[in-house]
Parts: sequence; C-alpha cells; structure tokens
Amino acid sequence: MGVKDIGSNVRRHMKIHGVTISQLSTMTGLGTAAISNLLNGKSEPRSSTLIKIADALSVPFNAIIADAPQLNSLRFRTAKTLSGREKAERDQLKHDTAIWLSDYCFLEHEMNDTDQKNVFSDIVEINPSSAAGTAREICGIDNDKPICDISDLMEDAGIKLRIRPFGFKKTFGLSVGDADGGPAIVVNSEKGISIERQIFTIAHELGHLVLHKTSYQNCVEVENKEEEDEANAFAGAFLVPEAALKKEWEESRGLAFVDRVLKVKRIFKVSYKTILYRLFQIEEAPSYSDLIIRFRQDYFDRYGLDLKGYFEPDSLRAESPDLVAKEDPHGLDFSDLMEERFARFVRESYEREIISMSRAGEMLNLSIMEMRALVRTWKEL
Repeated sequence: MGVKDIGSNVRRHMKIHGVTISQLSTMTGLGTAAISNLLNGKSEPRSSTLIKIADALSVPFNAIIADAPQLNSLRFRTAKTLSGREKAERDQLKHDTAIWLSDYCFLEHEMNDTDQKNVFSDIVEINPSSAAGTAREICGIDNDKPICDISDLMEDAGIKLRIRPFGFKKTFGLSVGDADGGPAIVVNSEKGISIERQIFTIAHELGHLVLHKTSYQNCVEVENKEEEDEANAFAGAFLVPEAALKKEWEESRGLAFVDRVLKVKRIFKVSYKTILYRLFQIEEAPSYSDLIIRFRQDYFDRYGLDLKGYFEPDSLRAESPDLVAKEDPHGLDFSDLMEERFARFVRESYEREIISMSRAGEMLNLSIMEMRALVRTWKEL
C-alpha cells in the first residue's frame, strides 16, 4: 500500500460520488489541508482517518487502501467524450478488472484448472466473416445452428467473462489480452443496456481479440472506426451466420413479417436490427432502411407501439449502421446471459475453506449480509 495509491483511490471515489474537498471535510471533520495533503500523497494518514473517509464515501475500507494494479493489455475505447465522473468510473473499472483477473487466476490455480487454452488464439483470417466462421467451427457449432448460450461458450473456449455495470453508458464493453491473465471480456450491464446489446458486445469484443491482436499492445483510448466496423461484422456473422438465418427465415415463412423477425431474433438472441441487417446482407431485401421502416410500421399496426424512441436516428447510414437497438421489443432478460465459471470457483474455494466468507464476498462484490444470504441458498441445494 503506497501513500500515492491511497490518494488516487480517495480522489477517484470522490469524483464518482461528486464530493468536493470541502464537503469531505465537513463529512469527516478533517481539515481541508489534511485532505489535500492526503490526495497529493504528501502525508501518510492514520487508519482512523481512512475509516472516516471510507464511511463518508460509502465504500469499503479496502477500496481506500488497495494498491493500484496495472493492466498492460487492456483494450478500452470510446468514441464519446467522458465527463470527470465518468473518467473516474472508467479508472475504477480498470482497477476492478485488474483485481478480478488476479482473483480469477488465483482461483484457477487453487482449483487446479489452469490448463484451459484460448481456442481462438491461432485464428489468422483478417476477413471478419471468414474469421467468424472459423471461430464457430473451432467451437463445434454448425453454421446452420444458433448459439444457445454465448457466456457458456466463451468460458468453455478459454475466455474469462464478466458482466457488470460500468457507471455510464458511453461504451458497452472492454477486453484484456493474454498478458494480464486473459483473454477476458467485460460487458457493461448498466440499467438501460439491453441483454441483446450485451450479447452482441461479447461477440464484438471477441472480434477484437481475434482480428486485432496488436491493438492490445498500446494504451489508445479513442475508437478506430475501421476496427469497430470489422468487430461488428465479425459479431453479426458469428451470432447469425448466413446458413442458420436462411434456415430459420424459411421455416417461419408462414408468419407475418413482424412476427417472423421477432421469432427469429429470439432464436439467435440478438436485436431485431441485427436480424434485419443480416437479412439485407444476404440479399433478402434491397436496402436496410426499407426493412427498418417496414418492421416499424408493421409493429405499430400489430401492437400499437411506435419504435421511434427505440432506435438511433443515424442508424440508417449504410456505411456504419448500429446493429443493436437501444431497446428491443419483446426483449430478453438477465437469465439469458449469466457468467458462471468464476462464481463456481468462488463457491468451491469457500466450501473447501481456501477462502473466507468475507473474501468470497469481496470477489463477488457482495456485502457480508448478501454473501451470507447466498451461502444459505447454496446449502439449500
């Protein structure tokens, strides 16, 4: 634990909670000069002082004294400008991701389960559709079949997966390379981000891991449009391959257009916009915009609801359409996307008395009361 780390931790949590130095002074009874010195690493505070600060900011004591971990192969980019609070949330996310990966690798070692290899590491195709086909083949998924459980698929394929709220919605996911204990994908589950979007994000980040291996060797934080488009193309082909879409579309041909789209989107667990765009790509329609307009009109006629509020005004741009709606009609729920391996390791480590209940709670980001409640459910089964 370094003095500078403590100052950085306190400053970050102050920004996240919107607390100024003077406000923190009032909340803790500490002088503003003392707080300023702490933030700038000019003084080493007492434990009692740090407890007051942690209580004032409503964060665990460990969050204040934690060392600042580093990630050297993190790919975390956004095309949008982040506010000061959002930058603090981003930095906290990086911090939490590094700790989570460290814990994950520790649990793998303790469970004697360190032989799992990233099965996608040897893919060399640079064409997104071709690479997606190879990735499906490696996973043993026929090209005329949908992916039933992408989280289970990723974990079986050697990709560590975490689903958690980021604190902001200006980016949907990040990924980490092998150098930091990965490969890993972290997905933003912030309220208002649909499950369809989260599933697409997993496939999108997998696209980066497969297609853009060298992009994990630098700390660029601005999106590369060409790489983003390639990752989107990979995700579309990986989740909704042409053969599978044609098969399901043909089998549902007796349904009305809007019902066909809703049925097929649930089969592939993607947004209606992903289905419409893939239909356009395999030449089932003259234009993507025509399909969007037709679906919206048919949906209004059938259900009396207008989808205008659910889709981005610029999504019809042919050169770079957004393949996921802000919110999907008849959408999926959280039970359609759950990571399992890390939580299973935590349970097994706790039951073998390798870690304590409080340590298990820290790993799962649960309070001691929440962890006790979880342990009770474990014992009931």
